[in-house]
Order: sequence, then structure tokens, then C-alpha cells
Amino acid sequence: MSKPDSTIAKPKSGKQSAENAAKTKAHITECALNVFAQQGYEAASLRDIAQRAGVTHGTLRHHFGSKHAVWTAVADQVLLHYQQRLLPILNAATQNRDYLAAFKQVVRGFISVSLQNPPFARLLIQECTSPNERSAYVQQHFLAMHQVIGDLFNNAQQQSGALAKYTNDSFFLSLLSLTFFPLMMPDVSQLLSAHSTNPAQFAQEREQLIIDTLFGQ
Repeated sequence: MSKPDSTIAKPKSGKQSAENAAKTKAHITECALNVFAQQGYEAASLRDIAQRAGVTHGTLRHHFGSKHAVWTAVADQVLLHYQQRLLPILNAATQNRDYLAAFKQVVRGFISVSLQNPPFARLLIQECTSPNERSAYVQQHFLAMHQVIGDLFNNAQQQSGALAKYTNDSFFLSLLSLTFFPLMMPDVSQLLSAHSTNPAQFAQEREQLIIDTLFGQ
């Protein structure tokens, strides 16, 4: 009887398997974001996402089960990015009475996250065009964050005459329009900032232009 081949790999531990599964899901989610942002939910297919991620259709179904489950994972990741950037500022604002400065930081944070991740805007806007389960999900989570910011807006409004013309809702809609519209239609972005050829500088200039427009400076 031949001896066992000592080169045969040992089964991975549960921890390693869980880590690999988490990495695979994260990779699929990242790729799915771009597919949904480019094609829209209805046009995108699990096979499109699997191909973009370089995994089999079976692997994708094993990790997520359905297209809606993939979309939910993508939406959660997008919302998490905004929350991680904005919530610390909101928490710090409760300890600081300079509400206007804190509110500007929140607005800058929102603009910055959006400009750095154009697919975020495309994904969120696509799901607000008609009522469905996905648009309800976005409203429940994304717009809920807007309501949390409302208290800070009301306090900042008392410190800035430039904000007097807004309500919390109208300011939010103005912010969305100025930030998201150029990301949905990149060709018009040249009209909204200086003509810097450096991407980072271009984004900073556009961010400042949006701030100046909203706060009347």
C-alpha cells in the first residue's frame, strides 16, 4: 500500500473558511455596485455580476441566493460609507455649540463621499425614480440619516442668515441636486467647477463651489 501523499493540502480551518467567504462576498458586493450603477437593477443579472467579479454563477448564488439579496448588500455598503463619514461629525456636534461649522462639515462630508464614489449617486438615484421595495429601503435608511441631520440644520440656521431661505428638506434636495446631478451626467461636470486637470484638485474645487452655492458665499 502506498503511503499517503504528504503534499495534499489539509482542510482549511473554520476561521480561514469564514474569512475567505467574507472576502469573496465583499469582492462580489464591490463589483455588483458598479453593475447596478451602470445597468440599473432590472437590466443587471446575476450572471453579469458573477462575470464582473470573476466567480461562477453558482458561487454567487451560494453567498447571496438572489439578485435582491446582492442589491441589499450593495445598498448597505453604500449607506455604511455615508454613516461612517457623517455620524462622527454629528456626534461631535453635540459637544460643540458652533452648529454652523459642524453642519458645514457634515455637508462637506456628504459631498466628499459622493464625489469620491460616483456609483453611489447612480445607485441611489436609480432607486428613487419609482416606488418599489428598493426605493422604500433607500428612503428608510438613507433619508432617515437626513432626518437625524435635521436638528443640526435647525441650530445652524439660527447662526447663518444664508440658511434662512431653506427648510431642512429643501436644503437636502438642493444638496442632492448639486452633488448628484453632475455625477449622473458627467459631461455637465465641466460647467460646475474650475478647469483643473488634477482629479483631486477638481473634486476639491467642485466641493467648494457647492458649499459656496448652498451657503451663499
